Amino acid sequence: MRSPCADAGRTIPRRATGAPRPISLHQCRHTFASLLIDSGANAKAVQEFMGHSKIQTTFDVYGHLLPGSHDEVRARMDAYLRRGASRGPAA
Repeated sequence: MRSPCADAGRTIPRRATGAPRPISLHQCRHTFASLLIDSGANAKAVQEFMGHSKIQTTFDVYGHLLPGSHDEVRARMDAYLRRGASRGPAA
């Protein structure tokens, strides 16, 4: 699963004093949803917490963070096919 903090390497905007600028409400909301997903919350729960009227909105905005990324699915399918190949042809 992609970490919600995958962009942590980006430069944080700072004030002239060197203190980080406060994050916006939108950024706080997105972070909250990302942490929900990273903690294992299912998409329906995230939808309800975020107040999305349609689950599709949740998938459109946060789908890249949800378990089951292409790489994970590809690895699972490869493992499944390897197990099947080691058993030989079906009778």
